[in-house]
Amino acid sequence: MSETSKFTDDILTASKEKSRQIVEQAEEEHRRLLAEAASAISNEENQILRNANAEAEGIRRREISEVRHQVKLLEQSEKDRILTSVLDDVKRKLRESTQDRDVYFKYLTRLATDAITHLGMEHVTIHLTSDDLKRVDPTQFTREIEKLMPVKVEISKEPIDASGGVVVASKDGRIRIVNTFEQRLEALEPRLLIEAGRILFDER
Repeated sequence: MSETSKFTDDILTASKEKSRQIVEQAEEEHRRLLAEAASAISNEENQILRNANAEAEGIRRREISEVRHQVKLLEQSEKDRILTSVLDDVKRKLRESTQDRDVYFKYLTRLATDAITHLGMEHVTIHLTSDDLKRVDPTQFTREIEKLMPVKVEISKEPIDASGGVVVASKDGRIRIVNTFEQRLEALEPRLLIEAGRILFDER
């Protein structure tokens, strides 16, 4: 073999080897890029999945929270309805108590004397409801109060707007003590609601 042919063969051999190396390197780089791409896709899928799970969990928690809130609203609404029913029953029984003349007369006298004590005056005017002006003997009522305490009582002919009870005023009418059923219920309502709630719903 001539030197030229040998030189040419060496170049061809070297070229083939170099080509093989380049191809192998290219294939290796291709495999590496494919692996990285697959890994990136997998990571992205996992992140998407995690985000989806987190979002789903957030939605679930919000829905649970909303349901609990609605349940509490319904529960409170039902409690309010029951307690209102209890108060209405108390009002009804108070109105019914006026039908027993003897019992109501004693109760009305106590309401009047309590109000007179708070007023602290020797001369007072007592205002009654229109129904009480008809069913209560003013002379007997006045005598009963004046027997219990040192006070001069006058019964007004002007009725008060109430279902029962009294309004006691100073002689000039400038100072008034309201002791009607409605006023007493309004004052007692918070305590009544607490006590009814404790009994009905075991609230402490």
